[in-house]
Amino acid sequence: MGERKDYGYGQSRYLRADEMVGKVMRVCIASVEDIEFDDKGPKPVLNFVGQDKSLVVNSTNFDVLAAGINNNSNNWVGHSILLRGEKIRFRGRLVDSIRVAMPPQASKAAGAKQQAPADFEVPWDDEIPDLGPAA
Repeated sequence: MGERKDYGYGQSRYLRADEMVGKVMRVCIASVEDIEFDDKGPKPVLNFVGQDKSLVVNSTNFDVLAAGINNNSNNWVGHSILLRGEKIRFRGRLVDSIRVAMPPQASKAAGAKQQAPADFEVPWDDEIPDLGPAA
């Protein structure tokens, strides 16, 4: 016999929405498993690099991953995603939820030229510098 903490009550291998309230995590997908939770068929479950808990992918998050990566969950491995704890409306009530988002593309930001604001003036120096005697 042991104390309550010694048993598996309330412990799960899956991320829970109440654990993610107000948090954002960037994670890398290590693997995708298809797991049957009920008689409605399997759901994809994401396992993450360096994380103990997995995420059961609901239909909304599946659509985000399909649009951002690929429609085939086998192709999601190795991609980084964001997990956000958010309040969503479900059956007329606000409930905690975990939403998946694609991180901003670093390559787009690095490839885009930064432009100065329209009212920015370049302080040109039109004088020829004195470089001293030629050698």
